[in-house]
Amino acid sequence: MDDALVAALRADGRMSVADLAKRVGASRSAVSARLEQLKADGSLNVVAAVHPEFLGLTAYAHLAIRTSGRSQATTDAIAALPAAAFVSAVSGEYQTVAELRLPDSPELYRTVADIRGLPEVEQVNTLVYVDVVKGLFMPGRPLPPWLRLDDRDLAIMLRLQADGRESFARTAEHVGLSPSATRTRVRHLVEHDVIRIAPVLSRARPDAGLVCGIGLNVRGAGDGVTAALAARDDTEFLARTIGRFDVVATIAAQSARDLDRTLEEISGRSDVVTAETWVHLRIAKERYEWPLPTADELARR
Repeated sequence: MDDALVAALRADGRMSVADLAKRVGASRSAVSARLEQLKADGSLNVVAAVHPEFLGLTAYAHLAIRTSGRSQATTDAIAALPAAAFVSAVSGEYQTVAELRLPDSPELYRTVADIRGLPEVEQVNTLVYVDVVKGLFMPGRPLPPWLRLDDRDLAIMLRLQADGRESFARTAEHVGLSPSATRTRVRHLVEHDVIRIAPVLSRARPDAGLVCGIGLNVRGAGDGVTAALAARDDTEFLARTIGRFDVVATIAAQSARDLDRTLEEISGRSDVVTAETWVHLRIAKERYEWPLPTADELARR
């Protein structure tokens, strides 16, 4: 049931319990109880992530950091940076990988320089994202230029960042609108990719399986392998990059055997020149909520 629930929520994070029950073939009471249990023990949360462009974030990068020995202190220091969206201790040539999101390239350069200056850091290898092809919280299209939001929209987004499935009635109580007006605004935000509501799974749960990063060098533009990876259900994240790799992806698997089979399929493609992999051993940070601009800041845009 859990796998079916997650798949349904990835399609529609606010899918009703009745529709979820139909999708997974269980009773409404069973689905409702399971959702509450997963939320209570921290295994599953459904949250709203805000479009990076709306947040003023335009520079994204993937960092691979080599340290002098395994360094939890370095991993945790990088995780403490406000710009870090994802930080993990990994296997392989490098000891830590991180994803940074920043307003512009100069800020990105300064942040990478700060990381290079950490005591045990020997090397930082940086990949700059050209575009994000697949990611639960990284939309593939820009915001419409005509889009205008107000302080009520901001209040709704703030509530949904904490709980993407909060009822319209409860959200309405906190933002000063009717439930129907709140529903209309939420739909508007979702339809135009201002927010994306989706499930976040805890990597610490017993059945979390394995998460692997893969960096590819491809022939030509690599459109074929990129499309094939994007179509896979086990591809959690996929981006085209500039740097030592042309494509970087995150792959999930329930077992080492499943992961081995998947990596063989990907690396064996004729349009893949080389493939490098790393397994995420300890995820120190996985961040989806970011400070929202104020209504005054929106008005000045």
